[in-house]
Amino acid sequence: MAEELLGYSGLVTKARAMRGRLLKREDFERITEFQTVQETISFLKEQESYGSIYGGHEEIQHRGQVEELIYHSIWEDYRKLYRFGNQSQRRVMELYLPQLQFQTMSSEVDAAYFVRIWKEIGRFSDKKAQSILQEIFGTQIDWLNIMWIYRAQHFFHQKPESIRTILIPVHYKVRKEEISQLLETEFSEEFEEVLGNTVYFRGKGETVRIQDEISYHQVMEKMYRRICRREPFSMAPVLYYFYLKELEIAHLTTALEGIRYQLPPKDIRKMILME
Repeated sequence: MAEELLGYSGLVTKARAMRGRLLKREDFERITEFQTVQETISFLKEQESYGSIYGGHEEIQHRGQVEELIYHSIWEDYRKLYRFGNQSQRRVMELYLPQLQFQTMSSEVDAAYFVRIWKEIGRFSDKKAQSILQEIFGTQIDWLNIMWIYRAQHFFHQKPESIRTILIPVHYKVRKEEISQLLETEFSEEFEEVLGNTVYFRGKGETVRIQDEISYHQVMEKMYRRICRREPFSMAPVLYYFYLKELEIAHLTTALEGIRYQLPPKDIRKMILME
């Protein structure tokens, strides 16, 4: 424990300090009330986590320009934490790097990425670190597959054989046969019944109501909180920060889009999963 504390205290403290500077719910509630993109830009310039990236960019006036700087902010945070980490900690951050949206709205995540990462995690000699990373990435893989199946079935009406080609061929807690059962469902009720019998819900007395992206983020948030409580001196708090920062950037860019098109505040709040 003392060795873990010594090896991770500085990095974890830095990540937690960054987390404390993330925008709060009340900040987003305020943003959704803005009438113009320029109001949002002025607000972000006042925030500790974004004010510094505006230095020397007083010409920023438009949504595209501010989004570019917002994406750049997560790269700056990654760079600071990477410089602070040791060799093994940097290795973990390098695994996560392709997920970060630091240049455009899209990251470099696809099924091949997760297959590669899963194999890389299996090569870790530190079994405790390996277990933590398997829980983090494994949960993400399970729920991306669940979300992709649900979307493909219920929004695009794709057939099971077509959906299977886009899935990540890695199984963590959701077994192969359970994936097959999910693929064969036709209605939301059937999908939720099968999902309710997976390890994520079985025996917990929870009512399953799949809400696509909302359900995904609820599970990921719960998973990160659980691991960070159990393993406070590990890479979990660092990866949790990256996850929260990515979510914040997604909320900001969605809010900017809503403001640009003059959507009502309540609609923007709904779009960024606040209601």
